[in-house]
This record gives sequence, C-alpha cells and structure tokens, in this order.
Amino acid sequence: MEDNLTELAVQVVNGLRERGEHIALAESCTGGLVAKTLTDVSGASEVFECGIVSYSSRIKSEVLGVDPEIIEKYSVVSEPVAVEMARGVRRVAGADYGVGITGVAGPGPDGDHPEGDIYVAVTDGVTDHVTHLMTGTCGERTRNRQTAAACALKMVKGAFLNE
Repeated sequence: MEDNLTELAVQVVNGLRERGEHIALAESCTGGLVAKTLTDVSGASEVFECGIVSYSSRIKSEVLGVDPEIIEKYSVVSEPVAVEMARGVRRVAGADYGVGITGVAGPGPDGDHPEGDIYVAVTDGVTDHVTHLMTGTCGERTRNRQTAAACALKMVKGAFLNE
C-alpha cells in the first residue's frame, strides 16, 4: 500500500505543478499521512500550501470554520463535516483545492461509527466530491489510514487533474 501511496503522491504533485495549482489538506483520522506522503515527493513545496491535522471538533470549528451545529446534527464523522473541512482548509490556505478527511481509523468504534467509517471530500471551491469508505476492517488502524489517504489522492487526481 505504501508504494501505491507514493506513486499517487508523485502523480498528484506533478499534475499540480504542471497546472501551476496548489493544494491544502485538513486531516483528522489520517493524522497527517496525506501531507507526509505529498511532502516526501521532491518538488512538493511548489504545490503544497498547508496541512492541518484537526483531531478535535474545536479545531474543526475554530480553525477550519466547520459550523458546530453541523457537527452536532450529523456528527464529526459525516459527509457534511468532511466537505466543510475541505472548504475551510482551501479558504484558509488560499489553495486551488482542499481535501477534508474525517472518520474512525480504530482500533474499535467511535460511538455509532464503526472502525473504518471514513469520509473523504475534495473541493475546488465550486464542486465538492465526497467518498464514503466503509473498510470493514477490525484492528487495522494503519490500513484504514492508508486506504483513506489513497482515496484522497485518487480523488484529487481523478476529479481535478483529469488523470
């Protein structure tokens, strides 16, 4: 899986660089894995604006601008929160694209959300793309994080880089 992540990151960095565009990330359950993977690629500084690891609801609200009522209504593990995270980090960074990832990496469930229940959102400020992952894994925290990171990179590549 790690080789796949590296390959995806290279493709995203090169695609963004060719287009002169920039990306920003708001990660929760991935804990900065997408940012780490992108910044492992030579030349990432030309396209990567920032990464915010927003584990707490407070940071999601205060830094990224996620409305606390959305968190209360839908829960922190939800499509609306992932979308607001993506929109917020894009706005904060002034980037072309924003990515928001929220979910349960594990081990174990978080309230009503089972391990591997993850939402990934990507936005360009006009169009939002969201994927809901249900990995169905137990005790596979690393795998869940890698799956979500790969999903985010594939979404950027497919939705906005036309690859």
